[in-house]
Amino acid sequence: METFQGYLFDIYHSEQKIYLWIKSDSGELRLFFDEFYPTIYVNASPNILGKLVKRFYELDALIEIPTFTEKRLFYENKTISVLKLVISKPQLLPKITNKLFHLYGKYDIYHSDIEITTGYMVEKDIYPLAYIEVNYETTKNSLNRIRAIRSLTNIEEMDYKIPDLSKVSLYLEKSHRIPFVNNSLVVETKSELYTIPTGDSSQLIHQLNAIFKKHDPDIVLTSYGDQVIFPYIFKASQESHIPTEFDRDKTSSIRRSIQTKGTSFNTYGTIVYRAPSYPLFGRWHIDSRNGFVYKEADLMGIIELSRISRLPIQKMARASTGKALTYIEVDVALRMNYLVPWQKSALEAPKTALDLLNADKGGLVFQADIKNGFVLENVAQLDFSQMYPKVMVLHNISPETINCLCCTNDPTTETVPSLGYRICNKRKGIVSVALSHIVERRNYYKKQCKETNHPDKSAIDQKQSSLKWMLVTSFGYLGYRNAKFGKLESHESVTAFGREKLLIAKETAENYGYDLIHAITDCIFIQKKDKSPIKIEDLKEVCQTILAKTKIAMEIEGIFSWLCFPPSTTDEKMPVANRYMGRFLNGNFKGRGIVQRRKDFPPYVKAAQIKMIEWMCKFETIKEMQSHEEEILQIFKKYDVLLSSGNLNWKELLIQRSTSQDPEGYSVDAPSAVAVKDLLEMGVRVQAGEKVRYLVVNQISEQKGERYKTEERIESKNNQKTIRYDKKYYRKLLLISFKEIWTGFASFEDFNELISDEQRLPFPI
Repeated sequence: METFQGYLFDIYHSEQKIYLWIKSDSGELRLFFDEFYPTIYVNASPNILGKLVKRFYELDALIEIPTFTEKRLFYENKTISVLKLVISKPQLLPKITNKLFHLYGKYDIYHSDIEITTGYMVEKDIYPLAYIEVNYETTKNSLNRIRAIRSLTNIEEMDYKIPDLSKVSLYLEKSHRIPFVNNSLVVETKSELYTIPTGDSSQLIHQLNAIFKKHDPDIVLTSYGDQVIFPYIFKASQESHIPTEFDRDKTSSIRRSIQTKGTSFNTYGTIVYRAPSYPLFGRWHIDSRNGFVYKEADLMGIIELSRISRLPIQKMARASTGKALTYIEVDVALRMNYLVPWQKSALEAPKTALDLLNADKGGLVFQADIKNGFVLENVAQLDFSQMYPKVMVLHNISPETINCLCCTNDPTTETVPSLGYRICNKRKGIVSVALSHIVERRNYYKKQCKETNHPDKSAIDQKQSSLKWMLVTSFGYLGYRNAKFGKLESHESVTAFGREKLLIAKETAENYGYDLIHAITDCIFIQKKDKSPIKIEDLKEVCQTILAKTKIAMEIEGIFSWLCFPPSTTDEKMPVANRYMGRFLNGNFKGRGIVQRRKDFPPYVKAAQIKMIEWMCKFETIKEMQSHEEEILQIFKKYDVLLSSGNLNWKELLIQRSTSQDPEGYSVDAPSAVAVKDLLEMGVRVQAGEKVRYLVVNQISEQKGERYKTEERIESKNNQKTIRYDKKYYRKLLLISFKEIWTGFASFEDFNELISDEQRLPFPI
């Protein structure tokens, strides 16, 4: 028997085997395999259990004789006897789970939907990119069979190392919706750039194979790889019988069903599109367009969440932060000997109308009082650091701890303010335990980010960013209908504690002589009663008092030299709760909800607003800024004149929208509907939730599609220079972006005069 050490680079299962790619310190990558038989548990009447075991034997799905064992129920917190079934064919598990779904209510099943590779890693106490040691023997087929495996590192480590990984990028030269054969594939390595025509699929595969053999990348980073590139190439490979070099694994049976249609689903009122999945075997394929974590936290964000959730890298790259959190909670539950339910089983308790009114309030918001103007000076912003997750940790809020059955008559139990829900004091909640480590990790990374000379500052920031989104998700998942560990009362408890702590912060600040300007969920904006400058030392004392009263740290986000609350577009006498912008004392800018942060405005308009904001941040006072008003009007005019000339590149004016339904679902010809139908005429079907980009053009006829031209339609034209965008429409968008940030400062009221035909300004410039 031999020994090999290295990082767990890739892990997947095929039939009864688990395959592991391990990368040594020297860069050698070696393939191993192990056998794994998942275990599920069933609780039912003897009659049902007998029929179930008989059916499993008929399927030859058991590797050992079923036995009874003692396990703990998650919600009830009591130990019961359940039947243990060890599955001989892991690939049958999804089918078994699907069959059992139809018998829901006749018996309870546990552990049936845990990812097979994750179940293996939990059992062996390993995780992606763990530094592991394997004892193995080489079979007659020259395969490496694992006999023993152990991790030499700890999953809770924060200053961990990862091996050197080589990368290649693949993306299309034109839009991914242009027919593949009329496009070009760009392949970018560290040292070379290739542009390959896609018209001849056989030649394309041969050239890609040569590139992969030459560079042998560990990571294949694509743009629309899951949706377009790999479905086309793998289909062409199957039809032409030309094998590809994308997979390193040449031993296990890899079967791919070619799929181009993704899935669309509704989440929190938004239609989301998810492309099909095309992982590679022995390499990582990460599609930058088919994963939330990569978009928000790049590669190190994926690695961070993959490690702590034990989800393989390529699964994590396509999964939500909520799924990662669920698997962290599953890991905690297994260590506590809980039976993990295959779906959420805690229903909302009955409530009266008054109870519903009291419980369903959400986060607390104090609207800014703008009777005295939209702009203010000398305002401080104080933020609770990760308030909702810390509330869950501090007050032990978890589905099984709210109104638990074991503390019914215990007068010492803590209760939720204003709701009266009991919180268990006999056990730690799974969610609380899971989040405590995540909060600790993020605090550690945030502290490192503040070190100016930290050598891995970018990587550390990616790690903390991924954890931030996981913590954001943690609150929503408590009330999510499909969450494995969720319960609406626990969700309501978090917001109840949040409202109480925000009120305490408000009252504390007022006791120190400040006026509350604005507050939303976990932050407050305060100003001295006499509007005088605020000292950072005074704010630290306020924060310390709030910490002492709430047990949650409140941090100083910053002191604004000036702050603006842009008015609502529907009612100019009202602000918008989550829209503000201002300049900190150090000259840095912070804005929320304004055009520069929105995805539905064209790049040119956003760039114009950014330029104007940069000018505004040169001034410390409102009066000084207003005295130079002609300068910002000059900036606006510069962008307006160029826009009015008609000579802008049309790509700078593309507007992006998310589609809410399939093409047949639209009954009104709104811009998104026209764009989707235009693409359908080109032979491109856009699914609900996908994004489309279009240009608003001069309407020269009543024919459909003349008003909104999709990016793909324009690119398919021979002469793109003949495209004439609607100058009047885009000038209005530019004006909106200017008016949003300058309304509170302007010496004039009629902004429309700025884009009148005469282009009159309030005064000569």
